[in-house]
Amino acid sequence: MLSSKQIEIFYEVYKNSSMTAAANKMQISQPSISKTLAAVEKNLGFKLFLRKGKKLIPTNEAVELFEQASIVTNQLKNFNYIANTYKSRSLDFINIGTTPSLAETLVPKIIKKYNLVKPDARFNLINLNSIDLIEERYKPDIDITICFNARSPSNSKNIIIKEGKHFLVSPKKYNLKKEIYLKDVLHIPYIEITNLLSLYSESSIMNYFIKNELNMNFYFKSDSYSAALSIINEGIGISILDDNTISKADKNLVNISNIIDTEFTYQVNAIIKNDIASTLCNDFFNYLSEHSQLSH
Repeated sequence: MLSSKQIEIFYEVYKNSSMTAAANKMQISQPSISKTLAAVEKNLGFKLFLRKGKKLIPTNEAVELFEQASIVTNQLKNFNYIANTYKSRSLDFINIGTTPSLAETLVPKIIKKYNLVKPDARFNLINLNSIDLIEERYKPDIDITICFNARSPSNSKNIIIKEGKHFLVSPKKYNLKKEIYLKDVLHIPYIEITNLLSLYSESSIMNYFIKNELNMNFYFKSDSYSAALSIINEGIGISILDDNTISKADKNLVNISNIIDTEFTYQVNAIIKNDIASTLCNDFFNYLSEHSQLSH
């Protein structure tokens, strides 16, 4: 039976093909690495590495074991991440996980209104992409998630706090009309928004392009609406952005066009786990439940 430390040492030596590199990575001495590996090989009854010059070559047995060692090592990393998160999280703050775009637009408006009711409430904003926000490993440091088109996990409550639509945003140099068909902009460099929960869902913008065979001139990718808007403000490319983000646009630099083809709508959801014990968080979530369309 190997300890988790022995498995971790085997993993790092395998990954780096060197005891010295593994020792530097783990911040322990090279002799300690060598001694541990010798003990592991004695325990297992077979060699794990053969030396070839300055490099260590894994045996067939080591290759088979490495995949399992990777799983164990990643589980340990996740365990330590979650443990450290619980240790350092702000218990007297309302910890909100949200996207960069919503952190710049909708969420500050919500907080401002809530502070009129609860002036002592304190907030910690954690900015992540939509996909990252639903990964379990981020949950310990997030009390409430606010993001676009989020489906509710089984152990959570989910409410809609805002609904809206998207518009085509472009630099003024393109002279686009206020009402426009997407087929008329296929030649213009397009900024694709990636890492969205609804990227390929039935109602997503990308799925609409595919279904209607709209070969957009994909020239840029951005993992947030706000970053895409910054590019457009510099006079480069076009994109379809939500009305929250558009509220931050420089109207002297960009045009905002209504899309005739269809309406790209969205929801902003707030999600809280059922077992959140914090009165601060539950009070805030109840406030959100009672006050939809809080940005108006």
